[in-house]
Amino acid sequence: MAEIVQFKPVEVGEGYRFDPNELLEAAKDQGFTATLAIIGQLEDGSIWISGSANAGETLIPMEKAKRQVVGD
Repeated sequence: MAEIVQFKPVEVGEGYRFDPNELLEAAKDQGFTATLAIIGQLEDGSIWISGSANAGETLIPMEKAKRQVVGD
């Protein structure tokens, strides 16, 4: 089973990127029972979004995540 570590952006150097495939593998089998959203930026700069619910329901965890990353 994968170890879950809370995301702390201040601990990662500017320009450093985790391997996207490793992040997705770590997310598998975590027991998600509610809305799941995956957001990424492609090489051409466009945004790719996929979610397990409709747009309104997907926006809720996105906004909660934004508050956690940038602070309340």
